[in-house]
Amino acid sequence: MNKSAIKIVISLILVMVFSLCPCFIAGHAASVLGDINADGKINSGDALIVLQFATLEKTPTAEQKKLADINADGSINSTDALEILIYSTSGKSPYIKTTTTTTKTTTTTTKSTTTTTKSTTKPTSSTSYQGTVTADPSLRLRSGPGTSYSVLANVPFGAVVTITATSGNWGKTTYNGKTGWVSLDYISKGTTKPQSGTFTITCYGYGHGVGMSQYGGIYYADSGWKYDRILLHYYYSDKTKLVKDNNMPATVKYGGVSYPLKTYIAGSVFAETGTSCNIEAIKSQMVAIYTFAKYYNFNVSSSTHAYKAFDYKGTKIEQAMNAVLGEYLSYDGKPILAVYCSSMGGKNTNVKDAWLGDDIPYLRGGRVTPEPDSISKRVSTFTAEEIKALVKSTIGVNLTGDPSKWFTDIVHDKSVSDDIGYIKSMKVGGVTVRGEQVRTKLFKFKIRSHCIGIKYNP
Repeated sequence: MNKSAIKIVISLILVMVFSLCPCFIAGHAASVLGDINADGKINSGDALIVLQFATLEKTPTAEQKKLADINADGSINSTDALEILIYSTSGKSPYIKTTTTTTKTTTTTTKSTTTTTKSTTKPTSSTSYQGTVTADPSLRLRSGPGTSYSVLANVPFGAVVTITATSGNWGKTTYNGKTGWVSLDYISKGTTKPQSGTFTITCYGYGHGVGMSQYGGIYYADSGWKYDRILLHYYYSDKTKLVKDNNMPATVKYGGVSYPLKTYIAGSVFAETGTSCNIEAIKSQMVAIYTFAKYYNFNVSSSTHAYKAFDYKGTKIEQAMNAVLGEYLSYDGKPILAVYCSSMGGKNTNVKDAWLGDDIPYLRGGRVTPEPDSISKRVSTFTAEEIKALVKSTIGVNLTGDPSKWFTDIVHDKSVSDDIGYIKSMKVGGVTVRGEQVRTKLFKFKIRSHCIGIKYNP
C-alpha cells in the first residue's frame, strides 16, 4: 500500500474515533511513550503525528523518535500510529502502559539531625511459576517493575518464562541471560498444549462502512453517474437535499490553522482522492468534505480527515471547485455528518450498528455499492494460537476448548451474502463484541473492516 493510501485509511478511522466516540487517556507526564506532542494525553492527535512522520511529511526530533517507535522495531510507521489509536480507544496495549509516580515523604525531627524517609514502593514477594507470553509480537523485559525502566530485551510471543518474584503487577524473570521485569498482564500462567487448526477471515471493504464509499463513487462515476446522484444515493433519506451555501466562509480552520477556503478544499480533496479519477467522483468528494467542515462550523480537527498542500491551478480539482464549491448536503435544513471510507462490502452499513451510537436517518445503510472483489475483498488466515493470543491481549478473554466454538451467535447485516456482512454483534469466548469494535478492538486493525465471514478449519 502506498503512503497516500495508508494515510487515507488511518485518517478515515480517525474520523470515526475523534468525531463520534472520543475516548482519550489523560494523566500522563511529558516524555511518555505515545505522547508525541507532550500534551499529557495519548490520543488520535498523537496517532496522526506519527502517521505524518511515517509518510515523511514531518521530521521528528530525537525525543519524538523515542516516543513514536511504539513497538520498538527501530522504525516509525503506520503500525505505530495504529497502536496509539488502539490505546486511545481501549486503554490497552502491550507496549504503552500508564505509570503512577510514587512520592517520598521526608520527615525531619527538631531534636535530631536524623531524617526519616517513607516510601510508597510496593514490596517484592518471592514466587515461582511458569507462564507463556501472550503479547503479540513480543513483550518488553525491563530493568525494573514499571514502564519508566529501560528495556533490556523483547521476549517473543509464545515464549515460556519462569516468574521468580512479583512487585505489584510485574514479574521478575530471566530471558536469554538477561534478568528483568515483565508486565503480568501479558503472561498466561502455565504451559498449555497449542490449539490446532486455522481460521479463515473473509473480509470485504476498507474502513468503517458508513456513509459514502470513495471507490464506490469512482465506479459509479465511471458508469455515468453525476456527483449529485452519487451523494444522494449513499446519504439517502427522504429529507436529504443538495443545497447551495449562500454564506461561504473566507477561511477554514484545520488543525488550529486558518486556510483560505479554496486552499483547504483543494488540499483535502487531493489528499483523499487525488486527481486521476473521474471528475464526478472528485465533485462528490468535494461536496462531502465541504459538508463535513460546515457540520463542524468550519473548525475541523486535523485528526478527522487527510490534508496535503496542493497547487490546484489547471487541475480537475479546480474544475470541480468552479462547478460545485459551496454545495453541501442538508437534512431538515442542517448540514449532515458526511462521513466516508475507502471501500465497502456489497452495501454500506447502519451507523447505529457500526458505532453503537444514535440512529441517523441518512446513515442507515443498505445502499448498494459497486466496487469489485479486486478492490474490496481480502482473505486472511490466522492460526488458532494466534487467535487465542490476540483475543487475550485485546479483550482479556482466555479461549479454551474446541476452537470451532470460540466465535458464536454471529449477527450481521448480510451486506455481501447470507454468510458475510457487517457484524452487528457476536460472542467471542462468551463475551459480546459489537460493530466496528470487531475490527478496531478485537482484531487490532489486522483486518480491513468488520464486514466479514469467519470459518474454522480443523
